[in-house]
Amino acid sequence: MLNSVKTTLALTVGGLALGLLGAATPATAADQIRTPVAGATADQASGAAAYTKYGRVIARTGVKIRSRATTYSGVLGSFHSGAKIALACKVYGQNVDGNHIWYKLDHRSGWVTARYVKNLDYIPWCR
Repeated sequence: MLNSVKTTLALTVGGLALGLLGAATPATAADQIRTPVAGATADQASGAAAYTKYGRVIARTGVKIRSRATTYSGVLGSFHSGAKIALACKVYGQNVDGNHIWYKLDHRSGWVTARYVKNLDYIPWCR
């Protein structure tokens, strides 16, 4: 009888501890979700998992998607303010209001200026 009470108590306390340690606020948990990228990459070939990296549009009027890392290139579309967008990598491009970094979009063609996009993850340099 005593052993079953000890076992039940130990399992209950352990479950509570794991629940508390694994708990996160909904906003934090959502921002930490990573989506596996389809297709083989150098990271996957080396055994490391590749994940989509994100940015959030911070401009009130949104941001235009360009065909190259310059405002002189064609417009392919746009993202609205607050949109969470998938980013592949970054390069130096045309200076936009003091910021010369541009992000290459992941899962589609195009570029957005970093002046109007806040990176939510580490974005590597394009190779």
